[in-house]
Amino acid sequence: MRYLFVLLILVSFAFASDPFTDSSPNPGLPGGQGGSDALLDQLDYIDLEALGTTVYCVGVGWDGTNLWVTDGQTGLDIWIITPGGVLVTVVPQSGTSGWGLRDLCWDGTRMFGSQSNQVQYYDENYTYVNYYNCYACSPNRAQAYHDGHFYTGTFQSPNVYEVTWDGVAGSTATYTTWSTAITNNGCYGAAYDDFNECIWVSTAAGDGVIYQIDMTGTLITAHTYAIGTAGGCTPGDLDGYPGQTQLWVLEQGTPDALHCLEAQPVALERDTWAGIKTLF
Repeated sequence: MRYLFVLLILVSFAFASDPFTDSSPNPGLPGGQGGSDALLDQLDYIDLEALGTTVYCVGVGWDGTNLWVTDGQTGLDIWIITPGGVLVTVVPQSGTSGWGLRDLCWDGTRMFGSQSNQVQYYDENYTYVNYYNCYACSPNRAQAYHDGHFYTGTFQSPNVYEVTWDGVAGSTATYTTWSTAITNNGCYGAAYDDFNECIWVSTAAGDGVIYQIDMTGTLITAHTYAIGTAGGCTPGDLDGYPGQTQLWVLEQGTPDALHCLEAQPVALERDTWAGIKTLF
């Protein structure tokens, strides 16, 4: 007789000390509404430092195939990693300094990230292309993209901005305040979730809160989870389940790491179903 075993591993990690963490200067506020349902359960985990990154990882994006991780301070690189945790390549950021590029997002053909009022973009071959300007905040720390608009925010403000760019290199984008839901003033990453039709906002306020906001800018829930100080976040596939987009969150911790969290139910693969049928 055959048996099917499913193992879900939930792990908590200690917070990083200040010199290694690009954390919000504002302490977090109470009010997270953590839950025990499957949403945000941990599905997978990648130790970034074990791959060779520095302790200064901050942002993450997904290009439909691989995860891109930004490494600041002594690194100032972009690490390209499969969702299975295999290093593909490492490429330098273009002309950045300090913490470098923060969170990242993909518009279908290019990856965007910012260290100031300039938002750089790179092509599918990991090559720097150009930039646009956005004066909503500096840096445009969080980065999400959906339906022709970017969504960004930064520390010391509850605001998430909706940004419209005309696609012309070097031009200046327009923006409006889209949401004021980030009450811990620690906005770091943003990710559009197609399954739940929302924007997730990860925060670096040290209170373990991630915000789920509907597409009108209204708060759905401020969830508590096991990541105390986050960096960026992105939609991305769970390893072995192509097309099943989950939520990846970068933890600025010990070690710096990526957590794949459940944003939609994990469907069984065809091979797994075949195995189950033999039981009956």
